Amino acid sequence: MRILVTAVLAMGLSGCDLLFDFPEWQWHQKLTVSVMTPEGLKSGSSVTSARIEFPPKWTGVGDAAGMQRGGVSGEAVAVDLGEGRYLFALLQGYTEWTAYTAFFPELEGKALLKKEIFPYLDRLVASTGETRDVPGKHYPLLVTFDDVNDPASVRRVSPGDLAAAFGPGYRLNAITLSITDEPVTEGKVEKVLGWLKWSRERLLAAGNGRNPVQLEIGNGMLALGRTDFRSSKR
Repeated sequence: MRILVTAVLAMGLSGCDLLFDFPEWQWHQKLTVSVMTPEGLKSGSSVTSARIEFPPKWTGVGDAAGMQRGGVSGEAVAVDLGEGRYLFALLQGYTEWTAYTAFFPELEGKALLKKEIFPYLDRLVASTGETRDVPGKHYPLLVTFDDVNDPASVRRVSPGDLAAAFGPGYRLNAITLSITDEPVTEGKVEKVLGWLKWSRERLLAAGNGRNPVQLEIGNGMLALGRTDFRSSKR
């Protein structure tokens, strides 16, 4: 649904009022991750709420003036692979623009003016029930845990090599995105990862004084937060 909110800005001059539009798009998107396993195809999905807004320049200050706003709220995808093993597609790398890149891959790399983007966003939110493949370069971050009860056992999973994390016979089949009218998914991830409800003190204790959910990225470490697994901010 595209929302146009009209505001009146008083300029201090008699009879001089200006009208401004606030173009905003909201929709629900369903991310589905499917994995081929030795026992057959297994999948998991999560519905999130997405929003994109283009405010006029007078609403901001400095570099933030007219800056696009939005976000995704909901939770990560959890794929149950059996025997206590899960593949998670996190909210990190999964944004309000993921649907745009999935539905309009032909626009990749094209520099468009804001008003040129608007018709595509109109088409996007009108695509309820339609599904597209997410381009590989726009996949969300994939992780697993050697023990879902131990946040420090997190490991990054390469989309092209699930066998390295789960063994022979495992491969990523597809990551797809659908525009849907289904409600936002709640509680699935916390049901698997109970430590997401731990207090900050307990979580730090599990990491010997630091965030225990750390991934090795190149020569450094990437710390993951609760909002990578579930977020209510948009």
